[in-house]
Amino acid sequence: MASPSSSSGQRVMASESIHAMTPDEAAAFARRGLGTGSRRPQRMMTREEAVARHRAGRRGYRYQRDGPNRSVDDRPDLFDPTPPSLHRNDSHQSVGRFSPHSIPNTENRYESILLGPDKNKIDVEIDTRIPNAAIFTFHKEDHTLGNMLRSRLLKTKHVVFAAYRVPHPLTPNFLLRVQTDGEITPRKAVITASQALIKDLAILAREFQKEYELRKMANAANQQQNVE
Repeated sequence: MASPSSSSGQRVMASESIHAMTPDEAAAFARRGLGTGSRRPQRMMTREEAVARHRAGRRGYRYQRDGPNRSVDDRPDLFDPTPPSLHRNDSHQSVGRFSPHSIPNTENRYESILLGPDKNKIDVEIDTRIPNAAIFTFHKEDHTLGNMLRSRLLKTKHVVFAAYRVPHPLTPNFLLRVQTDGEITPRKAVITASQALIKDLAILAREFQKEYELRKMANAANQQQNVE
């Protein structure tokens, strides 16, 4: 019978070799590390050793974040023993075996609505593929503003085309493409539509407040009649 560690290029399965050996040969074979020569059997790593190895591996590279403390490794620890109820936001639900705060690629909630320092709210790029067109990139905004601007632009004079899209659902920005007939620039069309949209929202707020006050007065009158 060929030895499991022979150099013939064809190894024999350890389970088959042990069944064919005597008990003493099988014990000696197991002490050698299952036919691998000088390698000893692997030992299971304890939790403390796994945590130490994980934290030691994090020293080899840094996670850079925008801001003054770019060299600070502020990523959450995957082995954080803090109970989920003691975290900052208890509204999160657990994902798999780790809490949501342990997922490194999740961004903070405020990063989706607050504009960073020295950042433009709107970037304008001239579209060279079609005449009188431009692409506006709105940062820290989503479908709410994009759909309202698109609807208002389509009602604006001299606007030929208006559409928007969100490049990725996890990125808080959207692209607005506007084309005019040449009488006005796309920039002027967006400004005009924004001013009209502000007026529409003011009318909506005023009408809502008026209906709310009327409903409150009607409810008070009904309650007074019921008491009498």
